Amino acid sequence: MLKDERQHWILDKLNAQKKVSLVALSQELDVSYDSIRRDIIELEEQGLLKKVHGGAISNSYLPMRVRQAMGIPNGEISAITKKAQRLLSNGQIILMDGGTTNLYIAEQLPQNLEVTIITNSIPLATSLANHPKVEVILLGGTFHKRYQITMGSETSTQLQHFKADLFFMGVVGIHPFSGLTIRHYEESQLKRQMMAVADKTVVCATPEKINTVEAYQICQLSDIDTIIYSTTRIVSETSDWPPHSVQFI
Repeated sequence: MLKDERQHWILDKLNAQKKVSLVALSQELDVSYDSIRRDIIELEEQGLLKKVHGGAISNSYLPMRVRQAMGIPNGEISAITKKAQRLLSNGQIILMDGGTTNLYIAEQLPQNLEVTIITNSIPLATSLANHPKVEVILLGGTFHKRYQITMGSETSTQLQHFKADLFFMGVVGIHPFSGLTIRHYEESQLKRQMMAVADKTVVCATPEKINTVEAYQICQLSDIDTIIYSTTRIVSETSDWPPHSVQFI
């Protein structure tokens, strides 16, 4: 079975059962555990499922328009987008990188909001095509198909000419000790540069990201300004957590 066929089979299985095990998938498809693990990671990066310990679960974070068409409850993501909107005001310059949560926030921007959005995310820029008052600046550079974003030297050069009021930063892992992490090294460097050109950095803490650690660190939690959470708070047994410099909303 080819990889694309295998991944479609996994999605069909997940659609029927809502949860799948890596071990079980490996046995049913008669392929290695590592191959299944890579499939799950690729599908998660495309926003098609959520990877959990030992398996995957049906993705609750599909784009809002798809969620509504499928009748999927969106209370959690709605809570985050409403909190994000509290930080927005007319005239701001807002930097938003790739990631499904940022895409949801962009899709739900109030129609009377007048801001400039700078982004390296193709889907996010497209989602704002019909917004009447949002100006969109799409950063150029090398297009990474898997992540649907631009990166590279051209992207970095363009960033040097901007100064943003807010940076909504997409992350994969949020951990009290390991900080904010992601799976791609070059993207972690780009995110640090985006932080440097923004007055404040905001991160959205959806439950699957909390206490998760990925390969490449972007920064420590104390380096950001605001964490938006839905129903789950990051907890730690240490007395110095959470950092006093970080605002939780």
